[in-house]
Amino acid sequence: MELRKDLELVAVDYENNDKKAVMTFLDAERKEVRIVNFNKQGYENGKYVDDPAKAEKVDGWCYDLFGTPFESLADCIGQKKDVYVYDRFNSLFEVQQVDKFTKDMVGCILQTEIKEIIVDDYFIKIRYDYEGKTYESKQTFGKYMESMKQWFVDPQKKEREYQKFEDKYGVPVSEKDSLIGHPLMVEVKSAFGTHYYGDIKKFPKTRK
Repeated sequence: MELRKDLELVAVDYENNDKKAVMTFLDAERKEVRIVNFNKQGYENGKYVDDPAKAEKVDGWCYDLFGTPFESLADCIGQKKDVYVYDRFNSLFEVQQVDKFTKDMVGCILQTEIKEIIVDDYFIKIRYDYEGKTYESKQTFGKYMESMKQWFVDPQKKEREYQKFEDKYGVPVSEKDSLIGHPLMVEVKSAFGTHYYGDIKKFPKTRK
């Protein structure tokens, strides 16, 4: 990641039925432009779908960064912002990147430690580093309803996943931060021949 300071916003275009804002920032010193996308939609099964939670988040970014609604970003042309430059995209804030497991990693056992645990509306995400890259294993208790283009919580599954977390890691979700730095053993597995994921091995019980 590289931080480019004070780049001027020179253009704003809207795509995908005005649900994606494409902002062009000028890096005059390097004679480059940097494109930053604010997309209110999520990506599911190879296509963009409405995602109310993401739309709300994007609206918050617009007010926090520009003091204006999403629909009025063009009014901000001329403003200068710091742009975070990554290999495949640019951002107006620092982004925690998560790498994906690949087919050649299936069967590998990774010895690592817990870097971060994130609990949001639909997932528990356990992140860890291996060979300079960050990966994550997830427990989900949300369901995306294609017909309604919206995520929903399954309360009973949430309760089961919270209990599964406590059974595997030895502490309730409310004490997740106590696990930061704890050693992990992760086996890379395959599902359906196309999806690769990290299966975290259960923590050994402590003899009382």
